[in-house]
Amino acid sequence: MKPALDVVGELKRIRKELNRRRRAPLRVIIASDPERPVRTLVIPRLLPRILISAGAGLLLFALGSSLTSLHLGQLVGDLRLRMGSMVQAAEEVARHPVPQEVTAPVMVPLAIPAAMRRPSGREGHLELELVNTGERLKVAFDLATGEPDAANYRRLRHFMRCQRTGAETPLDPRLVELLHRLSQRTRQRIQVVSGFRAPMFSTADLSYHTRGMAADIRIPGMTPLMVRDLAESMGVGGLGYYPTSQFVHIDVRSERARWIDYSHDKGDNEGREHGRDPDAPR
Repeated sequence: MKPALDVVGELKRIRKELNRRRRAPLRVIIASDPERPVRTLVIPRLLPRILISAGAGLLLFALGSSLTSLHLGQLVGDLRLRMGSMVQAAEEVARHPVPQEVTAPVMVPLAIPAAMRRPSGREGHLELELVNTGERLKVAFDLATGEPDAANYRRLRHFMRCQRTGAETPLDPRLVELLHRLSQRTRQRIQVVSGFRAPMFSTADLSYHTRGMAADIRIPGMTPLMVRDLAESMGVGGLGYYPTSQFVHIDVRSERARWIDYSHDKGDNEGREHGRDPDAPR
């Protein structure tokens, strides 16, 4: 027999156990197949709490991932917009390239207007000679702008006057620049057969000679064929070859035109300036 103190202590322990609220475990009964016995799964009471806590963590993780993905999506979208802008700019440059010295197909104005270009103080020179009179002219050019100053321009305009009437006309700056470039390339004076022509002495109503946009030239030490090929390599707009009269017509029209004239007329057959090249292959 146990001592009285042990009995009292045991009774207290039993009462405490009886008073403690005990939860029965969760039981899941599975009876899906009538031919198989019923299955019972016992789930501890703490498992749902663990699952709920884990689910909350997964939910927070998914929410954070979604926010991160959204931020990354915005960054990717912004990057795509920038790349699109860069590609569009590259395509724009490809469609409108900067004019080049030799490879440009036609004569075009420089990308920077002459009025916005600052003089450099360094001078180049253009030497011209009138074939009919032997008159010579030396014009100074600023190498940065490619154009003469006002005084030299007036002298050049008078030099390119109509040989029959003495009339003058404003010269297209592109023609002046083209003559200067030819002089620079060859380091020779340019012999002018014909510059401006008064409309009443022009055989073509739309002749570029009447607009101050054309000149018939020769270059000492070069055959007309050599002059033609040089002008071709420089992308001249209108280019006529006169092997019999021994000169080359150049003009600064925007479109490309080529012709050959074998006539014995000493003048420029201006009708060829506007028609189809009669010697071109059909």
